[in-house]
Amino acid sequence: MKKLVSAPALFAYAGALLVAGLLLGFYYAPTDASSMGYSQKIFYYHAPIAETALVAFGIAFVAAILYLRDPQPKWDRLGYASVRLGLLFSLLVMATGMIWGKAAWDAWWAWEPRLTTFLIVCFLYAAYFVLRQVVEEESRRATFAAVFAIVAFIDVPITFFAIRFMPEGLHPAVITATDTGMEGSMFLSFVISMAGMTLLLVALLRADVAAERLRDEIADLKTRIGG
Repeated sequence: MKKLVSAPALFAYAGALLVAGLLLGFYYAPTDASSMGYSQKIFYYHAPIAETALVAFGIAFVAAILYLRDPQPKWDRLGYASVRLGLLFSLLVMATGMIWGKAAWDAWWAWEPRLTTFLIVCFLYAAYFVLRQVVEEESRRATFAAVFAIVAFIDVPITFFAIRFMPEGLHPAVITATDTGMEGSMFLSFVISMAGMTLLLVALLRADVAAERLRDEIADLKTRIGG
């Protein structure tokens, strides 16, 4: 059973789903009837990457709360890995979004609600790593980082709901409480890509947390030997 949910197995599941989502998005889902046309197909990767980035920041938020309640290194490691992966996914979101924007709207960037709030998210979580660098003492660093992760998370729901409560921009509200905004083949492609991207995040988190734990154990061993 453990082998079925191990990091290598999760990577394999994620890879299979992402390839399936790519093939369905480009060959099964119809070309968008709007002015975006074929360029809309990047949606099947761009949107899942964006949602996964926000999920990663949500995991960091939960890990921060757990650390403040129970200051164990495992929660700090989880929060650190989640923010790092969330920021990586965020950069991929920005890159794919700019490519899509140029193809669909002939604009690499626009100061519209979702883009602006997402950019702020990137800056906030980049500052998280600066904070960790300037605080040397381990427990204080973990505590300050946890508090910062909680505060920074405030902008995540703002980003998610930006297109619903702020003036309309380039991003339409595709999925609502009553409608997916997509026909069956398009929604299937999106869901499979989303599942694959989420599993990829879980696999990366497991591998990253394990690597951080190993680094901590090696550092502790070196300290003991030196002492």
